[in-house]
Amino acid sequence: MREETKTEKTATLASVGCYHSTPNVPHKLFTSDRFIPLDDNYVAEEVRRKTADGREYVARPAGMPFKGYGLEVETEVFGSMQDNVYGEVLDKIILAHFPKDLWKAEHDASLGAYGTTCSAELVTQIMTKEFIRNHYAEFKLMFNTYFPAFNISCAQSGNCGMHVNVSNYCFGQTHEKRDTAIRKLHYIINQHFDLFCVLLMRSRTNTSYCKRDRRDSRTITLQNVHRDRYVAVNFEHCHEASENGRVEIRIVGGQKNFASFRNTMEVVFHIVERVKSLSWKDCDNVTAIFKGCNQYVFDRLSLAMRESLLDLTTYESIRPTIKTVSYL
Repeated sequence: MREETKTEKTATLASVGCYHSTPNVPHKLFTSDRFIPLDDNYVAEEVRRKTADGREYVARPAGMPFKGYGLEVETEVFGSMQDNVYGEVLDKIILAHFPKDLWKAEHDASLGAYGTTCSAELVTQIMTKEFIRNHYAEFKLMFNTYFPAFNISCAQSGNCGMHVNVSNYCFGQTHEKRDTAIRKLHYIINQHFDLFCVLLMRSRTNTSYCKRDRRDSRTITLQNVHRDRYVAVNFEHCHEASENGRVEIRIVGGQKNFASFRNTMEVVFHIVERVKSLSWKDCDNVTAIFKGCNQYVFDRLSLAMRESLLDLTTYESIRPTIKTVSYL
């Protein structure tokens, strides 16, 4: 036996980080096919590109606001896997299928239901809607292949959620338009709270971390609103008139598989877009809210009807307006 073979092998395993830890990776906005660098305050840096003949130009000025989404996917592991091994599985296997630096894994004290051996909240950088849709294949691989293979679940215990952060700029190009649209989002989700629990896969018996907010959406002033983070729509990071602030939709529940994840994201995309043009009067009208939705959103409305949270007349009034799209 050669002497060199007797040397002990060592390995540094990836670990699940501390809650709200800041890893030493650059902030990025992931777009449909590339990323835009962000500074430490999440402000977009200047993007320069070259023409076909080699001339350099400014493709995106520094500080230009963006439309982005961020996910916080809570996971629990059932079986024998321990924390340091879970970090390695996430880093080297599951999340390795996504672009570099997109994800970080953090501990969350609210996780760890009975029967679990470890847990982690998987937090993304900022992504455009187009990026998320363009990477549905990777999300499908994560939810449908790797999570079951490693006894990972976002839904088994009913303990997990999936918070969706939405950039202020998704709601309009001016402060006035953003302010109005965000307040309409707050109104619609809280006015139709039980319906949105079903549409976003949240158990109606487990809303202590995302409770109904009964404040009057029409008179809320986002600049100085009392920030209660344990509500369905959280304004804690809205940052007054800042284009790059964000709204956190906390009512979203843990997703059991990819189809559930995709349909939930499509519900979020639809409602964020819809509140920009919906009148205050129509915020009480479910037909008006979901008119023109795609088939994935309509599928979720079918579930709400089966649970008696949507009447047949309203359901059928939406059907003729469905837009057929083709995502994974």
